[in-house]
Amino acid sequence: MYTSPGISRRPGLLILDTGPIRELVLFHAVSEYGFEKLRRTLRFIKDEESYNRCSEFISSFRQATTTSASVVLELYNWIRETEDRGQSKLWRRVYEEFQNMGMNEEVVRLLDMDVEFVLRFGPVDGGLLGLARRYAGRNPLILTTDSPLHGECKKAGLNVCHIDEVTLAGR
Repeated sequence: MYTSPGISRRPGLLILDTGPIRELVLFHAVSEYGFEKLRRTLRFIKDEESYNRCSEFISSFRQATTTSASVVLELYNWIRETEDRGQSKLWRRVYEEFQNMGMNEEVVRLLDMDVEFVLRFGPVDGGLLGLARRYAGRNPLILTTDSPLHGECKKAGLNVCHIDEVTLAGR
């Protein structure tokens, strides 16, 4: 991931859902590692231009954070479904993405999550919502590939961005 010289830093906090991280890693796996079998699973980042748009968007924030255990578990479940021979490369790429983003990983306790929200959307999304509420004073924005979560955040008055808004911008 890189920051182009023309990108200014956004003042808020970026909260990353699993989907955008998975898409960045997946695109890299296909384009750099030649994992062609994974190409059909690319949904939002399908070319270098959309990869760069997403990377620049993420880099434009002063800080990025996620719910560590929940998001990492979702990444683990995805990676273990891929071919054994490529799993170490995918994990190394996850590490690189986290390092490049300067990712701050946080824990949101289940008991601190709204039970009704967890019942509808699951604990990962509950944790993301918990982070947004915890850091309301820092103008947080949730970046997701999850349309139901996007809609629910909008209804709750939270700043949220679907990855399509980033990757398709200017097209």
